[in-house]
Amino acid sequence: MESVVVMVAGLVDHDVAVRVWRDRPGSVLVRHFATETCVRRWVDGVATDVELLHNCVSCTVREDLRELLGTFRGHTVVLHLDPLLEPDVVRRDLGVDVECVITVLDAGTWLEDALGDASMVSDQRTVAQVVVAQAEAADVLVLQGDADERTLAVLDRLTPGAHRCTPETVVVRRSRKPRMVPLTPECGVSTAVFTADRPFHPARLHDALDSLLDGTVVRSRGRLWVADEPDVALHLESAGGGLHVGEGGPREGKTTQIVAITLGEPDQITAAFTDALLTDDELSFVDSIRKMAI
Repeated sequence: MESVVVMVAGLVDHDVAVRVWRDRPGSVLVRHFATETCVRRWVDGVATDVELLHNCVSCTVREDLRELLGTFRGHTVVLHLDPLLEPDVVRRDLGVDVECVITVLDAGTWLEDALGDASMVSDQRTVAQVVVAQAEAADVLVLQGDADERTLAVLDRLTPGAHRCTPETVVVRRSRKPRMVPLTPECGVSTAVFTADRPFHPARLHDALDSLLDGTVVRSRGRLWVADEPDVALHLESAGGGLHVGEGGPREGKTTQIVAITLGEPDQITAAFTDALLTDDELSFVDSIRKMAI
């Protein structure tokens, strides 16, 4: 029988992992904590230092877990992640069933962090990228403190289907998919959806991306078609003031789609990206160049 893993994440101090462990007789509590030179791992209170692999904490934790979980076959392992780790990065290729991802949030400050551009001290990510990714991966969101209506409206769109609770009422529950994102505005929170069937002008796209970094967008994701990369789909992802655009594999179909959760005006986002598309004249010119090349 394989091990079953319950992951507990969050960029806050909490005792949720201990609560879950105590409620699961026979389970094992594992915690990883990164230091400057190693990852310190506790198993039911016994500490071991694990040498860093490739100077990467998430790689070290994942590889350590692969070996460790083999010794706990048939048991539930409650994994208390280092506060800086994102659940999806750790569980990628882990090779075992993750029963549930629980993310603990500071309800009073989470939205401010998710909209900000503060950098992490430990790496090149922003705080927003960490807290948004942790929340987005959750089957269960544990809210420490009181969340205002805007924060709840954002979470409804970022983690639809996730169960919400307090530290005193935490449960282990896998969310039921598909997760349907609300499209109707609520408490000033909207979902901007942009689609197009022509490519972007690369320079104007660069300018349009600024519309995602104005302090009102919590999360955006998209697949982009850019005129100077006709055979490659670019993957777009932003959280607060952090943005990443990279290769997303071969392009399939002539479409672009971007979805953004914003506290601003969604029309401003869609207008910015509309203006970045190739015009009819530019599109005709590109098509002519391609025909000459053929």
